[in-house]
Amino acid sequence: MGAWGHGPFENDSAMDFVGDLADGPADAVPGGLRSAMTAMLDEDDYLDGSIVEDALAAACLVAARIDPSVLTDAGTKEYLDGMAFGTEDGLRDLAQRTITRALDPADNEWYDLWADGGAFTKVEAAIAPFRRAVAAGRS
Repeated sequence: MGAWGHGPFENDSAMDFVGDLADGPADAVPGGLRSAMTAMLDEDDYLDGSIVEDALAAACLVAARIDPSVLTDAGTKEYLDGMAFGTEDGLRDLAQRTITRALDPADNEWYDLWADGGAFTKVEAAIAPFRRAVAAGRS
């Protein structure tokens, strides 16, 4: 059975993405975050749901680095504590753009799935603390 929930880390794709980052070389984390976010932002076609899930997980990890209080589950906090990355080199801006695009309904399977299921407002509320963290940009 897969994981499912409204938060950015409550799906199998995001959990796999975070786990792969945590299990990989420490110096690869910033590049992995950047790669996931730019893959979504550079997409010209209809956004596949899994691309958005990975990009959103990356953006929310950056947000949690800025403000750790946005994380509510111990597992993701433990992963984040083991990852070596800062928010320099444009990661905060990239995270902010990623969250904004993920929440945009235009050509977005991830958005459509949540909206069609009547749960997009719950998803948006779960992502709001992460969005505020990257907007504030405190570190």
